[in-house]
Amino acid sequence: MLSLRKLSISYPNQLWLKITEEIQQKSWQRAQLYSNPTSRCQAYLNELCWQTFIPWLEAWLEEDSNESNLIDKKYLANIWEFVNGSVINLGKTKIALIPSETTDLEEFDIPQEWVDIPQWQADYYLAIQVNLDIPDEAWMRVRGYVSYQQLQEKGVYEASDRSYYISQKYLEEDITEILLSPQQVAQTKQELLTQRELSLATADRLLDRLSNPSVYYPRLAIPFSQWAMLVTNSQWRQKLSEKRNRLAQVSLFSSQAVNLRQWLHQVVSTIEEGWQTVETLFTPLEAIPVRGYQHTEETITKEAITPLIYLLQPNNSEKERAQAAGVLGKIGAGHPEVIEALTELLHTAKEEETRWEAALSLGKIAPGHPHGGIKKGKLIDLGLQLEGQKIVLIVAIMPQAQDKVGVWIQLKPANELIKLPPHLKLSILSESKTLLEAESRSDIEGKGKDKCLQLRFTPPARTNFQVQLNLNNASFSEDFVT
Repeated sequence: MLSLRKLSISYPNQLWLKITEEIQQKSWQRAQLYSNPTSRCQAYLNELCWQTFIPWLEAWLEEDSNESNLIDKKYLANIWEFVNGSVINLGKTKIALIPSETTDLEEFDIPQEWVDIPQWQADYYLAIQVNLDIPDEAWMRVRGYVSYQQLQEKGVYEASDRSYYISQKYLEEDITEILLSPQQVAQTKQELLTQRELSLATADRLLDRLSNPSVYYPRLAIPFSQWAMLVTNSQWRQKLSEKRNRLAQVSLFSSQAVNLRQWLHQVVSTIEEGWQTVETLFTPLEAIPVRGYQHTEETITKEAITPLIYLLQPNNSEKERAQAAGVLGKIGAGHPEVIEALTELLHTAKEEETRWEAALSLGKIAPGHPHGGIKKGKLIDLGLQLEGQKIVLIVAIMPQAQDKVGVWIQLKPANELIKLPPHLKLSILSESKTLLEAESRSDIEGKGKDKCLQLRFTPPARTNFQVQLNLNNASFSEDFVT
């Protein structure tokens, strides 16, 4: 990965700023006050952006024109419970900051609120990319900006998510042009929103409806005209934010989901009945020892470990590195040099598969290691649908940056000599929406073709999700929280 200095040299017209670890920690703590994982992630990005960009802007204006006092900072954190973005006033000019972690830089999307609500409408919109892959090298960049007029002429409105989209090719890169000579360019479209206010009774009814945590996106749940009047009223917005946070906390503590974070800390929960180590679920039908060799920890010498550690080096193929990491997870206990090598592999691996092997092996030989992963399985019986054959649901987790965990779901036959039945569906759902899905295939004879189904994703911290298995009329589900 290129350093911040090299990136800024490659794109000299764009603004690049380092996000300090202190800002990351404080911003993450503040983000925990929000009602759901999406809002927490949204608030976190906006807080990072705000705490990094505003000090730079103040210092830059003071140095260049001695006019840092022109900044009117509209710091309204409760907006981030509902809408991505924030706005600052530079003199009479409004500038909206719209952050995102996306690596798809083909277009820039802006929530409708910052465009069509007269009180929030901005003159310029800054597209800000935030990269948090490596905490001590985190950065943000302003990859460009677009004026209100240009957005109206070249942008496209998408009703499904109430956002305006504009191609990256229309963005100007050098933001110093608008900072040195800020001008008002927005033209308030009064016909979009009347200036009438909601009645108190209507507002209370909407607040009760939208405060339910199951309404994941309040901004999309009611007509935009009503939403705009509700969200621009600071008292109603604050009341809605507080009610959602309070009800979310109640629902979180009443959840009976398997807490995957407890697995990392070796905490056993009574809710997790039936979950075992994967090794205990897959026992070979017949143990066939190698002649003259007994596999015990005492026989694993440093000389046997060294060639495997060598295979972890970056000059070897990713397949070799992943395989070596897997073997070290079986024989590397008691060897500190293996722990060090696997930890290094987590930082140098080029492919996700290799990182998973390194993390899971690290978790086996050094339980409780901060970078170690863990994997557990559970026998599932779908009755006659599988003709008495059981399958194993395997859940693996791997610690990642900013309190997130990677999740790897697998489905395998309990007997590794057979295959999964065709049309067995594995699904991951959150908030009743299907996030990921896989289905087993059949061969030309109509028999099972796959030995494994698998899905991987990295949800925001403290996300509730459900794993579902379906085959014909039989089904199984289990709830989890990260």
